[in-house]
Amino acid sequence: RWALAATGGDPASVRARAIAATVFDPGADPAPLFDGSGYGPAALDADELALAARLGALDRDSAPAWARANCPEALYGLLGETLGGDVDAELAALNAQAPLDLRVNILRTTREAARAALAEVGMETEPCPFAETGLRAAERANLDALAPFRDGLVEPQDESSQLVAALVGAGPGETVIDYCAGAGGKALALAAAMQNAGDLVACDVSGARLARIAARAERLGVINVRTVALGAAELPDGLEGLADRVLVDAPCTGGGTWRRSPELRCPTTPETIARYAVEQAMILDAAARLVRPGGRLVFAVCSLFGAEGPGQTARFLADNQAFRRVPHAELLAPDLMGRLGTGDELFLTPYRHRCDGMYASVMERVT
Repeated sequence: RWALAATGGDPASVRARAIAATVFDPGADPAPLFDGSGYGPAALDADELALAARLGALDRDSAPAWARANCPEALYGLLGETLGGDVDAELAALNAQAPLDLRVNILRTTREAARAALAEVGMETEPCPFAETGLRAAERANLDALAPFRDGLVEPQDESSQLVAALVGAGPGETVIDYCAGAGGKALALAAAMQNAGDLVACDVSGARLARIAARAERLGVINVRTVALGAAELPDGLEGLADRVLVDAPCTGGGTWRRSPELRCPTTPETIARYAVEQAMILDAAARLVRPGGRLVFAVCSLFGAEGPGQTARFLADNQAFRRVPHAELLAPDLMGRLGTGDELFLTPYRHRCDGMYASVMERVT
């Protein structure tokens, strides 16, 4: 997009971007590829041939930092506010392919036993550096073809999401609500932490997403989860003020997942972030009504933008005097806190922590 703007092309044109991509990577002459044969794109016209020549002559080293980092210009400064001097290193990490992380299902096995079972079928793994339930595969694989996956010993889940589930601190016999459960990845991790004992309620506005939980729960041996489809900011019946733990893994821009979903980069704008922040505030305020006195509300987003993470927590605590922030010293082992280095808000990044970008905070209802 930068190159097209610098050479008189149209950055909004998919065809122009395809020409630029061909010139840059693999550095080919686009003309033979745009020959109109089969399903191929139509031949280049004279203006496009001239554009390709200008692109080929462009000094790519003159590109601004945001373009070199493969980040939309309007977002580069926003990420700099939260990532500081590491912004370029973090964006480089977001340009790399994400590893395959697995959550060990402690309802069925241990991490050591799961690792051995995976090795027997040819998948080499190592323990994730932070999550006690995590294994990181040496290379990607078709999990459906592997017996340890089919037998419910492991489930694909990025280490960042595993850490958020651990931060919830769900225990056996409790009432736990995953308020934006989606297809249930974190809810199923919470079920394992609860040892299948207690009431686990997975809520979402999409019944189709919730429907995917049943088959996953059966494979993993989860029996204490039930699903409830809700309207936006609606509460499940009979649970207001009764939950021990409420997780709000809120809808967001997904800015921490660009290495998995690079298509999210360009559609995201400051206006998009602002709209999500409004939605998150509405959801968080509604979910807070479910928490009992002494219970905890956990807010999480897979985003690196301040307005969706720290800004949202600060806004909530300012507006809701019945809640206090829970210091992470009360939640995490000292050695883990030291290795994470994130203070009283969990802020995980692909460069510093080798996982998806993730923000999470824990708030306790005191009255």
